[in-house]
Amino acid sequence: MTQLMNAVILTGFGGPEKLVYTQVPKPIPKQGEVLIKVGACSVNNTDINTRTGWYAAEDSFQDILQDTKVNDSNNSACWAQSGIEFPRIQGADIVGQVVEIGLDVDPKLISQRVIVDSWIRDETLDDYQYIGSELNGGFAEYTVVPATNVYPINSSLSDIELATFPCSYSTAENMLTKGRISAADMVVVMGASGGVGSALIQLSKIRGAKVIAIVGANKEAFAKDLGADYVYQRDQQLASNLDQHQITVALDVVGGDYFNLLLKTLEPRGRYVSCGAIGNPMVSLDLRNLIYKDLEMIGATRLEPDVFQRLVGYIETVLLKPLVAKVFNLSEMKEAQKFFQSKLFFGKVVINT
Repeated sequence: MTQLMNAVILTGFGGPEKLVYTQVPKPIPKQGEVLIKVGACSVNNTDINTRTGWYAAEDSFQDILQDTKVNDSNNSACWAQSGIEFPRIQGADIVGQVVEIGLDVDPKLISQRVIVDSWIRDETLDDYQYIGSELNGGFAEYTVVPATNVYPINSSLSDIELATFPCSYSTAENMLTKGRISAADMVVVMGASGGVGSALIQLSKIRGAKVIAIVGANKEAFAKDLGADYVYQRDQQLASNLDQHQITVALDVVGGDYFNLLLKTLEPRGRYVSCGAIGNPMVSLDLRNLIYKDLEMIGATRLEPDVFQRLVGYIETVLLKPLVAKVFNLSEMKEAQKFFQSKLFFGKVVINT
């Protein structure tokens, strides 16, 4: 008899109505895979971006992300700009316990508490898949994951607290890795109060860099508590405030109106690193800013191989602070995503499965 489990399935591109809480067959681990009883899994921008088809949208980006406009289905895609098979179980930030293994998997993993690296790579590192996009993820009671992507975790933190780390913090650590951040750098973080932005503050400080955090109104204390050396609002004084500093690296998760300001504030031979564009992916570029200051522009999506192992080390040595904004049950996924879309919170929105 087929065993069933509770899950939230994404049935197609569109609004919250495309999220269905139901029962589906419990997965069985194949060769090289493990079955995880999911303890917790966080909501991320990629869940909203994928559901709404934002990755291939051509206009009205904020309206699409807020579900006030439905994207054209002909311009809808996942992060890889390709199609996605529905139904799909989303959720990349998986923490839980290994309860079953497939063939050729080390039996020592059984009963281990693990945290999951959501990037599935092939041997050449050219072909990537993402858990919750190309493969089913953690918005379910159980999920199967390649054994190569699970990391036993030794931590006193709860599953809910641990689920705040995988996606945002690996994305942030990847940005710092690609941007070669060191103690010699003064970095500016645009969107510093979000999941990736707050991770960038903490991880930059681990590397010894000076950090300027750019936040919305009433979020200054949050960024300061995380270790930011300077905190400024996104307002009319931002340009003059940034001019006071010799900024070597811009770390951007927003894009939009502030893109050119960040380039202008960079010192010669500075680096601009972007992992997202929730403000607006369409920007204008004055090539003189790029050319005559010998700037580097770096995109950061696919994780470098050593990033996740380093993140696990930071967690186990208690160098990172988990930031839980609010916890929802699996059956409350629509409410959780609506709360996430408000952006009126600090930290992560976590699903307790």
